[in-house]
Amino acid sequence: MVITELNPKGNFDNWNKDKLKEIEEGNFSDDIGEILFENDELAFREIILKPKERLPFRIHKYDCSCTSFTDGLLLSRNINGRISLLRIEQKKCFYWTSGRDDMIHDLENISDNTVIIRIIEIRK
Repeated sequence: MVITELNPKGNFDNWNKDKLKEIEEGNFSDDIGEILFENDELAFREIILKPKERLPFRIHKYDCSCTSFTDGLLLSRNINGRISLLRIEQKKCFYWTSGRDDMIHDLENISDNTVIIRIIEIRK
């Protein structure tokens, strides 16, 4: 995964008012995709985003190992103001570490194809 910062932390000048309202309301879920399997130690999840689809702001509580099953281009807005462009490649894995203050963000598919990511969430 290649991450390109489009907007720095702390800068909300170019943000859409609807996204700012969503942050202000603070109704953040901890769902990061459909659960395929879960127990006390891990959850196996899947995110499928068609072009222009978006997951609302959500909280990452656990570290995750992610595998992309498609190429894709995603936009992620963080509640700290940072906006990032994420370029994912088919059959590539990446690791997401949570526990930081900046783990509430959305995810929007801005590519022309459906994006599929499978996630192993480690609950230790």
